Amino acid sequence: MTPSVLPAIVPARLEDAPAMLALQRLAFEVEARACGSREIPPLQETVAAIEAHLREATVLKAMDGDRLVGAIRGVITGDTCLIRVLVVAEDQRGQGLGARLLAAIEAAHPRAARFELTTNMVMAGNVRFYLRHGYAVVEQVQHAPTIRLAFMRKAVRA
Repeated sequence: MTPSVLPAIVPARLEDAPAMLALQRLAFEVEARACGSREIPPLQETVAAIEAHLREATVLKAMDGDRLVGAIRGVITGDTCLIRVLVVAEDQRGQGLGARLLAAIEAAHPRAARFELTTNMVMAGNVRFYLRHGYAVVEQVQHAPTIRLAFMRKAVRA
């Protein structure tokens, strides 16, 4: 048996936006079904919005050969990095890729005093994932009748 090669995490390019949106839509279908709503912010996003992040923010992608299998974005405002849309292809989940992407975006912003993100409380596994990686729920907001968002934060320096 040959050892498997981990997907490479590299900077995304502008031309990756359509593939990133396609992966995002597939990945967040599970969440849409779980809460019975497509009002989830990642499902409302457009290629243009992803392109804007590609121009203005840090966007990383995970590639398994020529196949996009994950992505994450980090948007800096002051000393805070807002993490946007950590997404992993369904067949890659549970293999540590999400943790690698999260660590990579944090490492890309060594001057950030804190990292913040939003996740849907209906996806308890996602909340537990972020808790395991040092994030804490600081606020919950009812986004839609069946969507309760958790605002999470990880302070890395005072």
